[in-house]
Amino acid sequence: MNVLPWQTDAFTALQQRRQAGNLPHALLLTGPEGIGRRHFAEVLAASLLCLSPYADGSACGSCQACQLRQAGTHPDLLTLSPEESRVIRIDQIRGLTERLGLSRHHAAWRVVIIEPAETMNVAAGNALLKTLEEPPPETLLILLASRPALLPATIRSRCQRLSLVMPPRDAALAWLREQGVEAAETLLDLAGGAPLTALALGQEALVRHGNLFRQWIDLADGRADPVKLAAEWIKPDAERPIQWIQAWVGDMIRLRQGARARQAETEGALQKLAGAIDLVRLHRLLDQVREARRLLGSQVNEQTILEGILIYWANLPRQART
Repeated sequence: MNVLPWQTDAFTALQQRRQAGNLPHALLLTGPEGIGRRHFAEVLAASLLCLSPYADGSACGSCQACQLRQAGTHPDLLTLSPEESRVIRIDQIRGLTERLGLSRHHAAWRVVIIEPAETMNVAAGNALLKTLEEPPPETLLILLASRPALLPATIRSRCQRLSLVMPPRDAALAWLREQGVEAAETLLDLAGGAPLTALALGQEALVRHGNLFRQWIDLADGRADPVKLAAEWIKPDAERPIQWIQAWVGDMIRLRQGARARQAETEGALQKLAGAIDLVRLHRLLDQVREARRLLGSQVNEQTILEGILIYWANLPRQART
C-alpha cells in the first residue's frame, strides 16, 4: 500500500517523528473529501503494524502482519464508524476501550481509525476523552473528520491536527492518467479537484452532470419546477449536485469579473446567464450553497436544503428582468 504522491511529505514527516520516538498518541486528520484521508490513515496504519517495513517506513506487504491486515483480520487494527444510525454511539466507544485494555498481538503498535469522527454523539465523545487523556502505550488513534469544527474542543485539543490539502491540478491529473482514467480533466472538474472522487465518478457522472446542468438552465428559463427537481436530484446523493451548483455559480461570478470559467463545456451557457444577473445576488447564492454543503450530513433534511437553493436560483433571472 503506497502513499499518494501529494501526501508523501506528510507521511515522511510522521516517519521522522516515529524514528525520533515522538509520534503523537492521537492524530486528527482533516481535509476535503476525495483527496485520500482514509487512504493516508490506512497507509500509516500499515506502516506501524508491519513487522519488516522498508527504509522509508512503508509496509512490506508480505509479512504476517501485512497479510492479516490485507485480509481485514489484524487484531491490532481497530476501526469505528456509524453502524445502524448516522452516529457513533457510546457502546461502540466502550467496546473500543475494552479492546485497548488487552495486550497487543503481533505488532509493536496498535492503531485505531475512527471515521467520521464528527459523528460521535456527546456521550461517545465524552467516553473517548478518557482514552485520549490516558492513552495506552504504543497506540495511535487516528480521527478522520471532514468537518472538524463539529468535534468538541476537548477532543480537538487532545489530538495533533494534520490537515491534508487538495493536490495541485497537474499532480492530480497525472495520477488519474496513471490509473487509466479517460476524460481525466472533465472528471476532475466535476469532482471539484478531488482526484479520488474523480476516479470513482466514471462515465455515469458525466451523463448525470449534463442532465442536471440542462435542468439548471431550464430553471432559469422558468421551464422547470424547483421543488420537483430537488426531489429528483437528491437521488442517489445530494452532495454531488450541490457541489456542481457551487462550481456553476462560481464560474458565473468569474465570468462577470472578466475571467474564464473553470468548466469549459458549460462556459457559453453560463456566460449568457451571468450577464443578466446582479453580481451581488450571485454572491448571495454562492453563500447559500456553501452553507448547504456545511449542513449536509446534519439533522437538516437534504431535500429541504436543495429546494432552498433551486427556488432561489429559479427566481434570480426573473428578478433581473424586473
